[in-house]
Amino acid sequence: MKTRTLIAIACLGFGSIQGNLIAAQRPFSDFLSRQGKFCLQLDADGNLDCSASTYVNDTTGGGCLLFVPPVANYIGWSDPKGASASFDYAGLADAALGGRLGTLIDGSIDEIPQKDGSAIVKVVLHARNAMAFAVSGFDFNGSLTFGNRVAEILAGAPPSVGSCTFKIEFRNPAPGAPLPDMLDLLVCRVADVIRYSFVGQSQGLLANGSPGTLQVTQVGLIAVAGKANSNSRVALDAFPAEHIIVHATGR
Repeated sequence: MKTRTLIAIACLGFGSIQGNLIAAQRPFSDFLSRQGKFCLQLDADGNLDCSASTYVNDTTGGGCLLFVPPVANYIGWSDPKGASASFDYAGLADAALGGRLGTLIDGSIDEIPQKDGSAIVKVVLHARNAMAFAVSGFDFNGSLTFGNRVAEILAGAPPSVGSCTFKIEFRNPAPGAPLPDMLDLLVCRVADVIRYSFVGQSQGLLANGSPGTLQVTQVGLIAVAGKANSNSRVALDAFPAEHIIVHATGR
């Protein structure tokens, strides 16, 4: 659920787009309905094959690579210290649980037509009661350090839930064109990404059963890094914030 391109998001202000073109708002469902719909395929060597991957109505019914079955794929986050974390920002884990967590998602979409016929899209998403978990290492099926995955919850383990904010700005082929699944955008269309940020907080249980908290803050300045001075910090590291913190809170 995480490659080096899968970053997260803090409260990053998006820069203005030059020109006199008029922005318009799109229904938030245009974004949310597309999440978990990108069917990942592997090539003969076991690598992700973007050219063979496509959109389908149900990615969990077989034939698509799932990172953490039985849940449709969504983006997760990692940090340089070797921790990884997941927040159910699109409600896909809650759907796999039959809606028992009551995950609430809202947000906004601004779309700005460009002179070349493309569009700049800015998505702001807020999620509450979102399932959260963290693992040691980069395998999201690895050893849990915080919370539980859908499989453990279905087997009777308690869920840990929290809130998160996801902001992303990217280029789309044209105004009104279908919006991408974030997996498609951040893995197969990363050249279209301008910037994005994620921040999430959750209270729950540590792996030893004691109470704890999970905090995730990540920022990716993709387009800015490509234009920055080659010796600048941003050019050397397009991800100035990559923090995943799990700590005990006491009983």
